[in-house]
Amino acid sequence: MKQEASKKVTSKLINSYGFVSFAFNLMMMVAVTYYAYFLTDVAVINAALMGTILLIARICDMISVPITGGIIQSVQLKWGQYRSWILLAPPFTCLFFILMFTNPDFDPITKGIFLGTCYVIAHICVNFAFNAHAGLIAVLGKTPQERMTLSQRNVQFMMASSIVFSLTCMPLVEFFGKGDQGRGFLFTVVIFAIIQVLGYWNLFRQSEGYDYYDPNKKMGKGGIGISPAEMFQQLFTNSQLLTLFTVSTLQALSMFGISALLSYYYKYVIGNLDMISIHLFGTAVCSFIGSLIAPYIIRKLGKKNTYLLTTIVNVIVFTIVRLTGGRNPVIFISLASLGALIGASGMAMGAALYSDTAEYGKWKTGKDATAFIMSMSAMPTKIGVALSGAVVGYGLAAVGYDPTVGTTPELVNSIVDLTTSIPIICGVISFILFAMFYKLTDEKVMEVMGLNTQNE
Repeated sequence: MKQEASKKVTSKLINSYGFVSFAFNLMMMVAVTYYAYFLTDVAVINAALMGTILLIARICDMISVPITGGIIQSVQLKWGQYRSWILLAPPFTCLFFILMFTNPDFDPITKGIFLGTCYVIAHICVNFAFNAHAGLIAVLGKTPQERMTLSQRNVQFMMASSIVFSLTCMPLVEFFGKGDQGRGFLFTVVIFAIIQVLGYWNLFRQSEGYDYYDPNKKMGKGGIGISPAEMFQQLFTNSQLLTLFTVSTLQALSMFGISALLSYYYKYVIGNLDMISIHLFGTAVCSFIGSLIAPYIIRKLGKKNTYLLTTIVNVIVFTIVRLTGGRNPVIFISLASLGALIGASGMAMGAALYSDTAEYGKWKTGKDATAFIMSMSAMPTKIGVALSGAVVGYGLAAVGYDPTVGTTPELVNSIVDLTTSIPIICGVISFILFAMFYKLTDEKVMEVMGLNTQNE
């Protein structure tokens, strides 16, 4: 079935595209928020080994991002260039994500290798589905406005998912665990991983006719396929992609560094781990509200100024947290929620901005590397997650963290320092880089798209 040239995206398809992020985020939030804690306090792996496991596993995950993107770019299966992967990959993601949250009766080293291997395989599968979902935006949206709508709805569903996660995850862990957190996490992940499969498969069904198998499409040399050297060229000669990529990486490091420390912050600084649910709920609600008002902010300030605002907001709020001592949960939650409210506008533009850099790269090089470039939108997240896991693991090890030993003032101070320093440093560097080097305005993007259309 061929796509009609003038076929528009329907509201149902836009919502189906966004619902993928709702379902996917439910599953991923368990790993982002609790996996370091699961390894140290449930699987009883020491902090230094935990940091090493996560660093190695996440580096492997990170390396797989451009590889999976290159495969999607160069291989066309019978269900379409992108739709094929959102059909095939999610069930394997489901299986290995569940295995990540098992606690086999192995010695710590063997257990660490097993869980790390499951992590890598699960996230390779994640990358196939995630990259295909990201790339599909360029097929569905034929104008910057349509792509922005898809990008914004995607983030709105993601933020709604974060609200649901904050309200359900720990209650489900406690309900299924009944005192056994390992069992609680396992059953909770089973539910969320299955919902992830259903989200992708729903989009597969709804997007029929937009991304179709074309036997005449040339995928290899001279077609839409690109060589590894051309992939390297796209990343390092496309100045706009490189700028966005670098800033996105710093923002991801900031976000996931904070997320990885929340369990430790509320358990040791505040003395009440259950308060993490209040924190997650507050920031999720504010992120959702922020995603709803993002279109108005973007129209008022423009893409670049809006993104600059989102890079600097955490610098301000976490500086205040640090100056006030970092031990008042009301102040911490309130300021983190404010940062999430404003920061949502930057997330709402993410897919659209990467799509803009893909158009720019096509204009500069004459090669359509959309699938590869859209896959690179996942790389900052992977790098941020990898670095945050290492920073948290090695940081805790450096202060002698031991879950079997009571809380000390030194541990409390170290957790507060880590939690505030990461977003402040990342925010300052992000603001400077984006202000100086990112040049793509809406007018420039429309001009480039027009030139690309003429050259097809």
